[in-house]
Amino acid sequence: MPQILRYTVRTLARTPVFTLAALACLMLGIGATAAIFSIVNTVVLRPLPYPESSRLVRMYTEFPTFPNGGLRKFWVSEPEIFLLKNAKSFEEVGAWATTAGNVAGISQPVRATATYISANVLPILGTQPFIGRGIDADEDVPHAAPVVLLSYRLWKSAFGGDPNIVGRDTYFNSEKARIVGVMPKGFVFPPGAVDESDLWTALQLDPKSTAWGGHNYNVLARLRPGITLAQARDEMARLVARWGEAASPNNHILNPADHPVTMYGFHDEVIGGVRKAMLMLLGAVVFVLLIACVNVANLLLARSEFRQREIAIRRAVGASTRNLLIQFLFEGTLLSVVGAVLGVGLALWSINLIQRLNPGSIPRAQEIHLDWRVLVFTAAVSLMTGILFGFAPFIHVSAIRVYETLKASSGRASSNVASNRFRRVLVVGQIAMAFLLMAGAGLMVRAFWKLQQVNAGFNPAHILTFNVTLPPATYKDAATGQSFWTRLQDRLNRMPGVSSATLMWNLPPVEREVDNDTEIEGFVKVKNGPIQSVQYYQVAGDQFFRTFGARLLAGRFLEPRDGNKASPGVVVNEAMARTFWPGRSAIGRRIRPGMAAGSKGPWWAVVGVIADMKNAGLDKPTGTEVYLPYRALDDADSLAIISAAVKTTRDPLSLVSEARGAVTSIDPSLPLAKVRTMDDVMDAANARPRFLVAILTMFSVLALGLATVGIYGVISYSVAQRTTEFGIKLALGAAPSRLLGQVLGQGMVLAVAGIAVGIVGSLFLTRSLEGLLFGVSHLDAAALVTTALILALAAVVASCLPAVRSMRIQPVTALRYE
Repeated sequence: MPQILRYTVRTLARTPVFTLAALACLMLGIGATAAIFSIVNTVVLRPLPYPESSRLVRMYTEFPTFPNGGLRKFWVSEPEIFLLKNAKSFEEVGAWATTAGNVAGISQPVRATATYISANVLPILGTQPFIGRGIDADEDVPHAAPVVLLSYRLWKSAFGGDPNIVGRDTYFNSEKARIVGVMPKGFVFPPGAVDESDLWTALQLDPKSTAWGGHNYNVLARLRPGITLAQARDEMARLVARWGEAASPNNHILNPADHPVTMYGFHDEVIGGVRKAMLMLLGAVVFVLLIACVNVANLLLARSEFRQREIAIRRAVGASTRNLLIQFLFEGTLLSVVGAVLGVGLALWSINLIQRLNPGSIPRAQEIHLDWRVLVFTAAVSLMTGILFGFAPFIHVSAIRVYETLKASSGRASSNVASNRFRRVLVVGQIAMAFLLMAGAGLMVRAFWKLQQVNAGFNPAHILTFNVTLPPATYKDAATGQSFWTRLQDRLNRMPGVSSATLMWNLPPVEREVDNDTEIEGFVKVKNGPIQSVQYYQVAGDQFFRTFGARLLAGRFLEPRDGNKASPGVVVNEAMARTFWPGRSAIGRRIRPGMAAGSKGPWWAVVGVIADMKNAGLDKPTGTEVYLPYRALDDADSLAIISAAVKTTRDPLSLVSEARGAVTSIDPSLPLAKVRTMDDVMDAANARPRFLVAILTMFSVLALGLATVGIYGVISYSVAQRTTEFGIKLALGAAPSRLLGQVLGQGMVLAVAGIAVGIVGSLFLTRSLEGLLFGVSHLDAAALVTTALILALAAVVASCLPAVRSMRIQPVTALRYE
């Protein structure tokens, strides 16, 4: 065995061009495969990082009778949570809600993503703090003294990793809170969130709550041992039916027809939105690996054909077919192992790059790494490819006739018909797989381009944005919150280079859907018509519409006088006007927001209608939206979470220090968070499709390059085989251009065959992209035709060099071989 290995190394070292080409193909194929498998393994295949995570369940409520397909996977209200605890299928039922807050660090306040959790959430997850303890049940009741759990990251960054931190007080949203523990490094909850939580504090739900319509909470449960998800669903269906029968018609209670409960595996809910995309990428990278393997197999096959005389001599002196096969297997396996080692290095670099370039487009991205599963997968792939490489040349070796080969002058390589056909079939397969990859990438690029053409309804250029959270301990009522809004707006608008500035709840184009019950004056319910609910609520500052360049369709924009609480005014978007007042003017119509909270306050008059500004995402229809003046609000919570937008004539990021100074001049304890331009906000809204387009395009370019090399290799080898034939034809007077046409035609035949197979395959495989495409069919003719033309052009380019070489063959030189 060592002797065969030494001989294999020496053999490969004597042909450095071949060896380096083969290793490059393998490194790219195996490296890309290992990187993508690492992502898929972490995101899709690996369980969530909690003990027995398969027993974790995510629960939702639904409103299936709502128009446009109903409200699916909706939040749960406070009293509903206590109802769900009656199910005997679960060990525990817990809840959480995520928001933002300010934490007093060692030297200055820091902005933190905070998750309010019920005391049993950590026991449900099966996770304990790194130091300290979790939240006790008596701390999770209304009006209990606040306690917080710090993330490992916040403990290190804001508190210097103080080992004696447990038991000390800090300030969370300007309210004193006791630090009871620090969570382990790498702990994430909720998983898959764009912003990882920095601290956890008690949710303090009230079992006496009657806010049935306040759907604001996420619910998590752990199944009892031996109970399946199907059994839990059956029990919940029975409970919901019983609750629905006992309920009065007006208390918003759970019932099977109008307000059921649904539940899903927690892991599936975390990765459900990207599962299809991840598996699609895994399929794409398998094509890249196969194309690379075909190239290496063709290289080895060509090399074995040129080694015919050597092989014939070895067989003549007693080498058996088995010995030769072992030799080829060693060569293929050694190449694949070295290629795998290089590929792992490439995969590590690729994973690091993907994590840096991933702005929240992949859940659990922080967990991605090369673990033992990926290494085992890589080893299996390299072993399998090595065996395949070894068998490919054997097709030719098994057909060698010793006497004829030794008799051929100079041992010139001659190929048999079977090996030639085999190599051409491999290249046709390469082209077909490259076509499928490029067609998929072309469809994604087309869809992404169409997404960029979507009219968002506003102009994001030259706008700086940031967030501020007003702590309820300091801003206890609406008056103090409104005072802050007014003063900050005034300071931002007076900064040099600012054309307008405003405050609001949410930044478009992706806002939080609330689906608030909203009373519409004179509303009459019709079958299959709308109900009295508005999908999006936006609280707007004075310069909101000017800052974003909104287009007025009727009436006027909001003015300070619309903040009069006795007769407030609102602006609605076109979608809302079309939904509730079709074919009629919405101006002067009246609504009463906040029915869910039992509000019977004044009617709010519609003073303006604007063209739709995207609120559900660029790839989704705009939902109904109402814009409320901040001066008319009467509770502090509605004014606590602020997004600021500053329109400027200069570089928006040059205003950061001045914006921070404007906030500090009003309240030095308030930090700025999520400081970015509106262009960055738009980029984040497109993060996932852009990521998929980038990866697929990279794979497609790689596949195109490998396929081009494959075509070049086959045509070049064919020309070398036909040197004598071409020499004789030239000696007999054949025009060089005719030989050029023959060689180019040979390359085009391979390309056309591969493209034809690829087109047939695309009719079936590109269907898997349907859910990932925006405004484009999976059979988009432009993408398929463009892909075919690019591959045809690549085939021409790959065939040109061997074709030109055939024209330059000197008859005397060619005939000298005979």
